[in-house]
Parts: sequence; structure tokens; C-alpha cells
Amino acid sequence: MIAVTVPALAVIGGIAARPAAAADTTPYRAQVFTQGYDTSKVATLTFDLDWRTGSAAQNAVSKANLETVLSVFAANGITGGFGVTGRFAEQNPAEARNIAAQGHKIFNHSYSHPDFMTLTRSQRWSQLDKAEAAFRAAGIGSAGWFRAPYRSGYMNAALNRDLALRGYYISADWTFDTTGYKAADWATVSGRIDRYLKPGAIIVMHVTTPSTDPGNLQKIIDKIKGMGYGFVSPFQAVTRGPIRAAYLAGGGPSWLGPATTGPMRATTTGTEVQWFQKGRLYYSAATGAHEVHGSILTKYRAMGTVGSFLRYPTADERGGAGSGRYSTFQGGSIYWSSATGAHEVHGSIRTKWLALGGEAGYLGYPRSDEKAVSVGRASQFQGGNVYWNSRDRAHEVHGAILTRYLALGGTGSRLGPPTSDGYKVSAGLRSDFRHGSLIWNSATNTVTVVYR
Repeated sequence: MIAVTVPALAVIGGIAARPAAAADTTPYRAQVFTQGYDTSKVATLTFDLDWRTGSAAQNAVSKANLETVLSVFAANGITGGFGVTGRFAEQNPAEARNIAAQGHKIFNHSYSHPDFMTLTRSQRWSQLDKAEAAFRAAGIGSAGWFRAPYRSGYMNAALNRDLALRGYYISADWTFDTTGYKAADWATVSGRIDRYLKPGAIIVMHVTTPSTDPGNLQKIIDKIKGMGYGFVSPFQAVTRGPIRAAYLAGGGPSWLGPATTGPMRATTTGTEVQWFQKGRLYYSAATGAHEVHGSILTKYRAMGTVGSFLRYPTADERGGAGSGRYSTFQGGSIYWSSATGAHEVHGSIRTKWLALGGEAGYLGYPRSDEKAVSVGRASQFQGGNVYWNSRDRAHEVHGAILTRYLALGGTGSRLGPPTSDGYKVSAGLRSDFRHGSLIWNSATNTVTVVYR
């Protein structure tokens, strides 16, 4: 849920109205999550993790605390979130890698934990970039999730614009802090849970000594369970509705990776799109929620996604003949193969192509998008072309007949557009055109032109 006021802390700054945007475009600002979308009794547990190189004893305690947190999470089947600084990952790459390896979500918590409201835009970007470089070196990544050090400016419009301009579209904030980082006793922590826990709450705790949170974690979990709550991961907390259902049904982060944006209106009210690390999920009432990813998504994006004539996907991506892939949309399909790349097919040409067996037929996969020709439209396939115009409708031309037809000038030639598919004759194969025919002789492998 966006910009939920937290009773324990004041909101700094405000959110100005964002400019109007075209459908399914890059977010203008990072979306702030002070709680998840759940309205049922569930909570999300997160920890912040940063320490400078201290004494060997202090570092040993902090590392033991992290091991305790990961162990308790594993024992309770909880997937949490970790706001990790770049310097922590740089100094402790194995520990950082272990957090991610156990399935927890990493947030970019800056490189050295400065107050972002004291930094210029370039300094903010430097902190983000340096942290992400340390993450990459450790074998982890944030996927564009940020958590503000000190929570400073987390609702500031300019800061969230700066985040978006650097590719950080999720500001992973929180509903309340246990204050364990102040060495709070159990009574204090328990009291804050009583006061601030609510459906969808995101709870922040801290690893580093003198935090009491690692030692209290099992009691915190037991207390929350005793209040009738369960737990959801950060991956789930930032999704909702049919897109969440589709995401979880497909395998969640193991399928599409983490979300990289919050849910956004796709075109009109009631439609939605959410971007993920490995693809996007689109929803409309007419089509339901379906994913698009990989090379097919690249083509779909180039065409304008839901703003194009293809509109919304009507199914998830599926396997085609010969290890190819395809996705269907309201206005057509996109097919991909390693030999041809990704191309769209739609309208009457698609209908004709599918009637001839589609990618499994002799025409094979498309090797061009549909394009205008001198008379009507055409799509090229591995095994031939399909032509369409409003008078003669859609017909295929292939083989030696197609080679001769193109040499003569195609639809712009004296023959004009095709009026039939290729059909067998005693000599071999024949295709008829508006002003004549082409006849292929199988015995001589020659093509004869007949004008009328």
C-alpha cells in the first residue's frame, strides 16, 4: 500500500502529482511500501544490516546474530527481507551471499549508510551504484529495491524521483520498528507489537550489536502467531489481486524473480501491470492475468505492449514446434524461434497461417512482422509468404513459385496479388493471381508465367 502514515514516526516531505504517462511506462517515482497489500492477518519480517569494521569481538557477535536470524527464519519457514549496505557486502561477501541463497530479499540500503536527505542527486546515485557493485561482487542483487538509511526522506518526492531515475522503483519501507537496535528489553518490543501490528505490517529489526532483535526473534514470531497472524515474504507483500495469484501459481520469485515495480495501471481503470526481474504480468477483466517475458517481451515492448494493437496477453508463454515459443494476445500473437527471432502475426494473415498448421506447418515460424506491400499486407515465414488484401483475402505463396513471383515484383508486378493458395496440378503446383498464374513443373523445376 502506498504512503501509509505510520503513527510512530512523522512523515517527511510529500508526494506531488506525477505527470500523465502513456500506458505501461517506466515509473516516474519509486513506490513507497510502508506495508504490504494484504488485508488479512499477515506480517512481513525484515532486518537492516550494516556495520563498520569494529573490534574482532564486536564483529563476531554481529555475525553470530546474523546466523541466529537466518536459523530462526529457516526453522519457522519464514522468508524475510534484508536491507544490506554495500560495505557490509564488501566486507562479508559470504554472509551476504548466504542471505540471498536462503531465499531472502535483498534491499539496497546504500553503500555507507548516509542520510540521503543530505546528499545531492549525484551523491545518491553514487551510493546506490557503489552498493550494487559490491552486491554483484558478492553474487547478490537488489533488483531495484531500496531502503532509506535512518528512514530519512522516505516519503520525499524528489528523493523517490531520484531513485526511479536510477532504476529503483520500490522503496521498501516499514510499518514499525521494534527498537531492538536500542537494546530494547522484551517488554518494550512486545508492547510495540501490541500497539502497531496490523494486517500487512512490515516490521523492521536490526542485526548488529547491541540489537536485542536476534535474541528475541523467536519470541517475536511466537507472539505474532499468538495474535492470529501468519507471515508473507517481501516478494508477496508488494503484489496483489489476480497478478499476485498468477505470480504465486507460477512459482513466485523462482519463476519471474522479484517484482521490480509496484502494481501500476496498465491502460484504463481496472487494468494492471507489474514488472518483475524476468518478465511482466498483465491483467484485464477480459483476459485475466498473464505473463510475458524474454525475447517475446522485448518484441512486445518495441510494439508498445498494451497500447499496441496486440493489447493484453490471453495466455502465458507456451512452447511451439521445434523448441520455439509463442504468446497469444487479444490482437494477435508473437512467435519466437532461435532461427527467426520474435515476430508478430495477426488478423487474416494469422488466420490463414494457423489454418495451414502455423509454425508446425510447412510455412514454419514468421521471419518478419506483418508489413504493407504495394497491394495490401504481407508476412514472411520460413517456408513462404502470406499475402492479404480486402478484395482477394489471404493466400500463401511458397517455394519456386514465390521465388519467381518476387523476381517479377510481387504484388506490384503485372500478376498482382495472389487469389489462391498453391494447389496441385498434373505438372506440379500452381498459384493463381489477379492477372495470371504461376505454374511450377516438378519434373523440370521450372516456373511458367501465364498472364490473362
